[in-house]
Amino acid sequence: MKDYKDKTFHIISNTHWDREWRYPFQRNRQMLVDMIDKVLEILESNPDYRAFHLDSQSIVVKDYLEIKPHKENLIRKLVQEKRLFIGPWYVLPEQFQVGGENLIRNLLIGHKLSKKYGRVSKIGYSPFSWGQISQLPQIYKEFGIELIMFYRGVNSLDSPKAEFLWIGADGTEAIASRFSTMPRYNFYFYIYRPVVHNEFPFDIEYKWSKGGVPFHFADKLLVDEDYFIVEPVDGYYPENIEKQVKAIIQDQVNDFTTPHIIWMEGHDSSGPNEKTVRIIKDIKKIFPELNVVHSTLEDYAKALFESVDVNSLKKVYGERRSAQFDRRSGNLYGYTTSARMYLKQKNFEAERWIQFYAEPFNVFSALVGRDIKDNYAELAWDLIVQNSAHDSIGGCSLDEVHEDMMCRYKQAIEISKGVFERAIKFISKNINLKVLESGSSSSSGANSIFLIAFNPTQFVRNEVAECFIDIPKEFDTGDLVVEDSQGNKIPFQIISVKPVQPVLEQMIDRPMYFDMIRYHCLLQLNEIPSFGYKAFSVKTIEKSNVIIQKSKNTKSKKNIIENEYLKVKINANGTFNILNKTTGIEYKNLGYFYDEGEAGHAWVNIPTKPFITTLKSRPQIKFIESSELLSKVMINHKLNIPANLSERKKKNPKTKVLHIELTLNLKSNSKILELNIEVDNQSESHRLRIMFPTGLNADYHFAEGQFDLVKRDVKRIDSKDWIEQPMYDFPLHHFMDVSDHKNGLAIIVDGLKEYEVKADKQRTIAITLFRGFEYIIQPSSKQDYTFQKGSQCLGKSNYRLAVYPHKGDWQIGEVYKEALNFNNPLSLVQTGKSNGTLPVENSFIRIYPEDLIFSSLKKSEDEDGFVLRIYNPTEKNIEGRIELMKEIKKVEQVTLEEAFINRISLIDKNSFKVSLGAKKIGTYKLKFT
Repeated sequence: MKDYKDKTFHIISNTHWDREWRYPFQRNRQMLVDMIDKVLEILESNPDYRAFHLDSQSIVVKDYLEIKPHKENLIRKLVQEKRLFIGPWYVLPEQFQVGGENLIRNLLIGHKLSKKYGRVSKIGYSPFSWGQISQLPQIYKEFGIELIMFYRGVNSLDSPKAEFLWIGADGTEAIASRFSTMPRYNFYFYIYRPVVHNEFPFDIEYKWSKGGVPFHFADKLLVDEDYFIVEPVDGYYPENIEKQVKAIIQDQVNDFTTPHIIWMEGHDSSGPNEKTVRIIKDIKKIFPELNVVHSTLEDYAKALFESVDVNSLKKVYGERRSAQFDRRSGNLYGYTTSARMYLKQKNFEAERWIQFYAEPFNVFSALVGRDIKDNYAELAWDLIVQNSAHDSIGGCSLDEVHEDMMCRYKQAIEISKGVFERAIKFISKNINLKVLESGSSSSSGANSIFLIAFNPTQFVRNEVAECFIDIPKEFDTGDLVVEDSQGNKIPFQIISVKPVQPVLEQMIDRPMYFDMIRYHCLLQLNEIPSFGYKAFSVKTIEKSNVIIQKSKNTKSKKNIIENEYLKVKINANGTFNILNKTTGIEYKNLGYFYDEGEAGHAWVNIPTKPFITTLKSRPQIKFIESSELLSKVMINHKLNIPANLSERKKKNPKTKVLHIELTLNLKSNSKILELNIEVDNQSESHRLRIMFPTGLNADYHFAEGQFDLVKRDVKRIDSKDWIEQPMYDFPLHHFMDVSDHKNGLAIIVDGLKEYEVKADKQRTIAITLFRGFEYIIQPSSKQDYTFQKGSQCLGKSNYRLAVYPHKGDWQIGEVYKEALNFNNPLSLVQTGKSNGTLPVENSFIRIYPEDLIFSSLKKSEDEDGFVLRIYNPTEKNIEGRIELMKEIKKVEQVTLEEAFINRISLIDKNSFKVSLGAKKIGTYKLKFT
């Protein structure tokens, strides 16, 4: 061992604490409280026990102090003394399954909470997430975090040594480490368990004869609970030290490029043991030449930076999704992207409401005089971020855990809708709607009904919107028109009419009701300002006098629907061809369904026969709408699917019918074909995907991720000797795209998270709708939870996506614009006449050019202004500008942590320049006069 006398071995005492996974949160918290109680006891009583790390998250302290608030001062003291380490995260997120803004809020909340309890541990220790996003180096750097440590997504082919130089999408460089064999629990398995318990890495059976005091319920209600040792054996086996220290050094030490070796002591739900101090002393006795220290991640990082030769490190670029090559790297286990897809959809919905509706319009209402000094938005984000924990959003936990999550999402969405409603109520009552009356050409008496379209995106909108207009029964004449401020009649189509009596709620009087006639209709709305609104007047007219201003429109004949941009042919097997009229390129046989058996689990996909498609189906095809503004086709498939995994193994399996209802919607003036899919699934253990053969000669595909448009290779590699096979199903956020640079086909998704581009001649896109699997986990012995059916996604589910053929690549084709507009529909409000001062048409904020993408507009963390966040997903530097409706007092560029960078000069009183390099995120603090 003399060869290692110049090295320092840093033993890091820690836990890996999944807030909810094998146990629901409230049950798991009771174990957390016991664990932290033990941490505090040891740190208080034993000064030789250097420190303990709470797994780079801070929510566990909040969870603990809700139960034991009297311990707050002690925790703060230990945190300040650098003996208890918390943060920088709030929870340990899965990075690919939530939006980029979600990750920023996670770090902001984590920093705020950590500072409240003493200080933030500024180490990018990331023992979570199935892979790492491409922008993590930039995000960490803007929070003052220099060292990144992770193991999922990087293997020993990417980096032959533990340390490497990770270069993010924007070029940000960060020293990173993948640890080594058994990455985040190497000391725990190699040394701690053999010495304290006489147990070795693969020993997972506890013998009753070993002793201790086991505890278990024996009644019918609680017999399925785990066993617990309520009084452990007081063991210690120093005879194992020499062999195990030699083993860990032999297996790992040559992986490191510096004299500093990291030994991690924690495991899932593990706690501290005072015997760690004794182990260290005994190692020093046996190997006096070894420098073994009870260390901290911060001490290790300092030593690493002082000794590393950056120029010698292997450079690793972009997102990390590599599978496990050998034992020196961790597994990816990336198929949580399709586990319980309903969670991903609900997270996407919750993020949409807070990010694009509630927060920005809350700020807009403040700009016109409303007091927004409250914590509604912060509470909504807190609930959403709680669900971002990797085993939560990953869909790989017990049914009870995911039921809790759906309650949190429900609350977050309710809060966000309420914040949005309160904001636009205030804005609406401050609009001068009298202008619309004077500009109207109608002499109808029902002249005090107005419609306001609010636009939650940065793009000017021209689209068909679905609307419900209520006409008081006293004014109803059987028809109506909608006019803009110039008296122009809006293209308009009534779908249905019915009487309604909606309740009228008011604080100063009892609930009452309106007696109304409700017109369900379609409107062609044009030039709706970016992040703004446009108001219209609604007038009743005699039915015989109705005038509809027709635009170039949708139409259908036989098996074809079309508008001015697209011609869609419905094939007999339920697929469809799309002709892009602008380019003349036709995409054929799109939209067939592919079903395969699933013999894997939450983390791994194992396809099994039979493989079933709808290519030879003869579905029911029905044209259910054909009008000036909308054409709609319904395609009904029935597939016979084996009932479960065991039936799939039989020659003549029992089957159940899988009902698939696909509705195609083509609106006037639209460049996209919208798809609504309803599935009624009664079979278990299978994955259903919808397929789109592109026919494009493309070597790469692109997908929107977190503050990035990620480029991925179509080709497959020879990986037969790998421990884990590479994953070719990839995550996406709003859309993915395949193009040959001349033409492209984008698929826009509403909350779906998994896609593949096949390496076939057609470059077929596969979008996963759901993946049902048996929930069996093996923390030690197999725990069979197949009686819980949540992971099987049984019953009805709905999916919404769009197909967008375009010219050029994603940038030329303006795919971002189509995707964000599709996923953030206009919000329509009916109101009476108001006498405010705001114009009838207004944009609160404009972002130029459109290649700069909006991420957030929020109150600043110090509540002394507002923060705007945008990013540049392109590979070129962009010079742009931001225009606001209110006069600006001051603009500062700040970090993601909202620390000052520099003052920005104004172009004029309402605008300022921005300059963002390729793939850069820009955050700006705004103050107004």
